[in-house]
Amino acid sequence: MRIAVNALPLIQDSPADTGNVSTEMLVRIARLHPDTEFVLVAGKAWLPADPLPLNVEVAVTKPFLKGKLGNYLWRSYQWPRMLKKLRADRVLYFDEVLPVPLDTPAYLVMTRKGTLPFGPMTDENIRRFRKVLVFSAFAKEQLVNRFPRLAERIELLTPGGNEAYVPLNWEEREEVKREYADGMEYFLTVGSIDPSNNIIPLLKAFSMLKKRLRSSIKLVLAGRATAEGEDIVEALQTYKFRQDVIWVKDADQEKLARLTGGAYAIVHTAGADAMAVPILAGQKCQVPAVALYAGASPEAGGDAALNSVPDDVTDLSEKMSALYKDEMLRSRLLNHIGRVPSWDDAAETLGQMVTS
Repeated sequence: MRIAVNALPLIQDSPADTGNVSTEMLVRIARLHPDTEFVLVAGKAWLPADPLPLNVEVAVTKPFLKGKLGNYLWRSYQWPRMLKKLRADRVLYFDEVLPVPLDTPAYLVMTRKGTLPFGPMTDENIRRFRKVLVFSAFAKEQLVNRFPRLAERIELLTPGGNEAYVPLNWEEREEVKREYADGMEYFLTVGSIDPSNNIIPLLKAFSMLKKRLRSSIKLVLAGRATAEGEDIVEALQTYKFRQDVIWVKDADQEKLARLTGGAYAIVHTAGADAMAVPILAGQKCQVPAVALYAGASPEAGGDAALNSVPDDVTDLSEKMSALYKDEMLRSRLLNHIGRVPSWDDAAETLGQMVTS
């Protein structure tokens, strides 16, 4: 069996910015189904950061033109032509709605995106998927509200975590704190430096905490800056407590796992995250969270997180302060952390659907 896969989400994957969810799923499905051939269709030459399984190959078809017109032509014409050339038995889409062949079973996996682009391509092709798979009730609700007829074809996958995320002992935590935070406790926020992740409100909340508690605690930001986030990067240069903010721009999986395990708490301020991967990663490392009551964060955090009111900087600061001041509160949150499965669980379910 040959399965064609859109490569762009995997090309854009990174541990901090996307959680590597598309890559985790594809690699694990391929390993679980070694007799199935997976072809990643890319619009440019691509060398993955880690070697792909032997049954995964990359097929490159470069856009005819540059810019928006070139992107439109690639999606509308070059992608379907490549599927015909490959004679794919199945098509697996991650986070994108591209043209869906009428005679080939197709599956869409929505990872951390809560919405799909508006436009005729989405409206025409969304109804052609045999199954649409999501990782949270929030994501399912968003899709059903927009596409009511899709409800019976939406399936929930169990979100998971990478095996690199494990609890650290006291000596290991102290080593991480010395390496990244001058030996001090720190909050960790994982995600792109982008307005959608509410970084400016987070910085305001952190300022209020520092003024209120006069504490030495640090704030570590792990993630790359997007084009839309350049103003945030500029604002950091004059931020009053900039000496207490550490920006880790390119954290690989191992580094991010250590940062997570060494954190006092995760602070997750993304507003429409459909999976809240950093909260789950924190739980694998026995680290509690403060999170906005938005997106899939309440599902991911459960009783192991303090929920903050969206768009309320004061409430966010108070929740961060309360957790930092009260070790008993932190211990109670830790007691509510349950088992976070491996990504293998979701990959096994997805693989059975796609290959059957």
